Amino acid sequence: MLFIESVLELETINIFYLNFVADALIYVRNFILYIGFWLFGYIVVCCFVYRRYARKLPTRTRGSLGAKRVLLIVAHPDDECMFFGPTIFRLCEQGAEVYILCLSNGNFEGKGNIRATELWKACTELGVPESNIILINDTRLPDSPKTHWPVPVVAKLIQHHLEAYDIDTLVTFDRGGISGHPNHSAAFYAVAYIFVEKNMPQKCTVYTLDSVNIIRKYLGVFDLPLSFILSSKRYFLRWTESRRVVRAMKHHKSQMVWFRYLYVMFSRYMVINTLRRISLADIELELEVDD
Repeated sequence: MLFIESVLELETINIFYLNFVADALIYVRNFILYIGFWLFGYIVVCCFVYRRYARKLPTRTRGSLGAKRVLLIVAHPDDECMFFGPTIFRLCEQGAEVYILCLSNGNFEGKGNIRATELWKACTELGVPESNIILINDTRLPDSPKTHWPVPVVAKLIQHHLEAYDIDTLVTFDRGGISGHPNHSAAFYAVAYIFVEKNMPQKCTVYTLDSVNIIRKYLGVFDLPLSFILSSKRYFLRWTESRRVVRAMKHHKSQMVWFRYLYVMFSRYMVINTLRRISLADIELELEVDD
């Protein structure tokens, strides 16, 4: 009897196990189909947005800021390609006079001279004249993720170049600095300082580049629908156009380690830039959030 009961118990356990495995497989299959359905639908939406808006909209008006003289502020050589490539490319194409103000020579690894040369090559590849590239070499502004640059110093540099070049549009990082690098964020806080001190020229319109979460950051071109929904100012490059930004980035040979190649392949910032216009009220609100 004990033997028979043991056999029956084993059979019951075996049936339960088989049923559990069968149910689990059905659940996994349905889950995969469900996810696959939504992924397919999202890809279809991406293709529609690309064809309907990105390809057919004339490049002369696409995302136009109405800018004539633009000062684009970055922290290190290669920021202009890694983050602002689509903006620089399109502004140059639309006939704006673009100036690049780089606040340091990127000497974190002792390659400042090399990176300075690479900056010139990359910017000219994007369409910025050599005479419009300004590189700051100030010991108070070292390239370091552990150093917080003095905001008044950066603000004074920016204000000087706004006035010297008669700038009507300023573009820089937002508070998050895309990657969270404090040198990137310093550019935003310097602009905020200029606003708060009421030294921003009245005719100058200020835009910041949107920081996005890490998932969107590496969606590449598939972030296009979200970018159209969440931002009214956006620059998007077609495949052939984005190759030029990639070529410009490859001029930064000293920085092209293995993970940068992955960045170039997958980052949305190589093909999409979304910009937000900011004012004194926006600055005050962001500074309150910091506090």
